Amino acid sequence: MDYDYPQLIKERTIDLVEIEGQVLENVLINVVEPEYNVLYLKVSSGWYSACGEIGSEILGFKKLEEPPIEGATSQSSWVGPYKPFNIFIGKKINNTRHIGEAWNGHGFEISFENMADRTLIVQSIYTGTEPEGFDDCLRLGIGQYSYETGNI
Repeated sequence: MDYDYPQLIKERTIDLVEIEGQVLENVLINVVEPEYNVLYLKVSSGWYSACGEIGSEILGFKKLEEPPIEGATSQSSWVGPYKPFNIFIGKKINNTRHIGEAWNGHGFEISFENMADRTLIVQSIYTGTEPEGFDDCLRLGIGQYSYETGNI
């Protein structure tokens, strides 16, 4: 089946720009062992989720009607904090942007006020370097940037 990926990305990420200018208040993840499946972001106006669409060929981003519930969701899955992203809590979101493309690391990079050297990154596992046995899940990361030659 052929998909119109640019159109699907546009439709399934329409809420992404809504978080710009808001303060990140909380970050949770849904884990289905051993994979990350959903990233939840709580901002001033409510909860949003980033998760795989069409078998994680692309990521979707949408506002949630109800907040996620922390704790076990089954014997092998749970919702809870993702501590590496705590450095962004309390920071104002300056910008959101798409990175990658369908089947090649589609995701989002989120920049924060007064943090020019770090960004929050969430991508589809399909980046050309996914580990064996992982599919339909997320890669989570922190972009670390240098601007001075003294950092080499």
